[in-house]
Amino acid sequence: MSIGKNLKRLREVKGLTQQHVWEAAGISKSSYTSYEAGRGIPSAEKVVSLAQVLGVTTDELLLDPATMDLSQDLAPILKRFDALPPELRRQARIALKGVLYGYEQEALLTIENR
Repeated sequence: MSIGKNLKRLREVKGLTQQHVWEAAGISKSSYTSYEAGRGIPSAEKVVSLAQVLGVTTDELLLDPATMDLSQDLAPILKRFDALPPELRRQARIALKGVLYGYEQEALLTIENR
């Protein structure tokens, strides 16, 4: 899904008009309508402004909603990871790579044995 489709969907869910969004975000009418129509892509600064006006994260604005389920599932884990001291974060990263490697190897064996 494009940012334009997300803009329109989120705006409509919030019950906002295009004018409300472009004015609150400090964006010109022509720029906003081109974003929503999929003919333009906002700068990073404008994405942040639009997300604030719509009351969503920049991920919700930029990503396909189907991928958001995974992001939401991992969010608490990633917050805990980010809160770790640097040395523990390094160790956790190594452990996670090992776990993922193990799952990949198991998947490959399963495919080979079919």
